[in-house]
Amino acid sequence: MSSSGFSGYTTFSDFIATDPELSIYRTFLSLNSRNLLYQQSELLALEQKFREYDECDNKESNLDTLLSLKCWETFAARAAVDEPREAERMATIKDTQVKLKTYHEALLLQSQVLKLSRPCRRAFGAFRGWFDIEKPFVGYGNDLLIGHDDFVALQPSTDQDFLTNTLQNLGGKLLTGVRHETTPEIKYYSTKHVSRLATTSTVLLASLVINGAIVALYVVKDEHVRLGMITVFTSIFATSLAVLTDGRRTDIILATAACAAVLVVFVSTSESN
Repeated sequence: MSSSGFSGYTTFSDFIATDPELSIYRTFLSLNSRNLLYQQSELLALEQKFREYDECDNKESNLDTLLSLKCWETFAARAAVDEPREAERMATIKDTQVKLKTYHEALLLQSQVLKLSRPCRRAFGAFRGWFDIEKPFVGYGNDLLIGHDDFVALQPSTDQDFLTNTLQNLGGKLLTGVRHETTPEIKYYSTKHVSRLATTSTVLLASLVINGAIVALYVVKDEHVRLGMITVFTSIFATSLAVLTDGRRTDIILATAACAAVLVVFVSTSESN
């Protein structure tokens, strides 16, 4: 399917602006790495030049030259009047300062880029689908999606757990929403509905596991069977947390320990009664 209008930078930018999750861009990681390597090589060459200066200075016997090695003012003054030795070294120092600044800025920027998250499969699928249908670019721009592993999302989906991702993928089929004007295959719907549904489902399932465990332990009286049931229900509870939420391992372990403690206390209380 193709758009009835003309696709280009305007339509592509308008499409990206329709949803924050579609702010997906190339990082050009290979080019960044190459740039850092080039800058690193330049600094290595400067580092070697300073080593050669040091070796030359160690053989120096002229008092004025030796003084410039210990006094910056003397060194700067001699460089200002174009003394060959000092002028050359001053030019190298200035060059090093500029290149070091550029290199460190590139390093910091690269570290920040590497911290950006990759787009979720759903958002990138919509991004790719629109691009393939509309074909907004010609020339090298048409090769944008060749590096499909080189994209980051400026505002990725906050909920990345299995349940939320599944509900988001089903949202385009089940939830009411608005179709994109020129690409009706893309549908926009409220993520609040998905978030609420995921939260409700998680709470209900966790409650069912706990309540089911309590009922089962109340009915069964055999002590050995009860211990086995505590193990099973605790495992089910931990698995459901790992699958249905995006909680950290520490949080899951603490919640599982609390669940096991509740069941053990229940069994002990029921036995004493």
